[in-house]
Amino acid sequence: MNEKSTPTRGRPKTLDRDQVLQAALMEYWSKGPRDVSISDICGLTGTSKPGVYREFGSDDGLKVSVLETYHRLAILPLIDILEKDQSTIDAIDALISFMTQDRTNLGVPQGCLFVMMRAEAQQLGPSTCAKLHEVRRQLLDAYEAWITCSKSRGDFADIPTDVAALFMDAQHGGAMRMQREGVPNDTVVSVLGTALHMLVLGEKPDVITH
Repeated sequence: MNEKSTPTRGRPKTLDRDQVLQAALMEYWSKGPRDVSISDICGLTGTSKPGVYREFGSDDGLKVSVLETYHRLAILPLIDILEKDQSTIDAIDALISFMTQDRTNLGVPQGCLFVMMRAEAQQLGPSTCAKLHEVRRQLLDAYEAWITCSKSRGDFADIPTDVAALFMDAQHGGAMRMQREGVPNDTVVSVLGTALHMLVLGEKPDVITH
């Protein structure tokens, strides 16, 4: 007896999730997340709006998925630097090097998508805002753990740990905004170096003058 196959309900899934995420990530990063619509992403990827909505649920859902992708690409590597067994000075230098990578050679836009999304949070959906809060809390926790470890070695300034973590977070955000504004990279490096090396006891940062 021949068995009849059960028909699949709905349209077959033809959407390439990774392609949509990559296109959305680059568009949000280069133009700003609130200035890019799902129609724009569909035009770039050749997908349909119903297909994107079926896959991600909403514009808010797409932005959450993009933020999760960016988290893996750009936030976790920064946290890895903080968790590495190295001196405070080496960690700061590694952070500065990571934050000021040549974006042109990497083929990515200037600045940081996470910083951009935080700046536009009031115009983003609730799920995206919740994810932004989660990622920022993870980053601040990593800063605080690293600062606590540095203090245990006696080479970190006598600043409350939570305040120092917020200071480092602010320096990162400021550096990313300077990149977007076209400030020369060596100037961004100099600003970060001046600010972050001041946190280390006994360290006198070399300041680049122009």
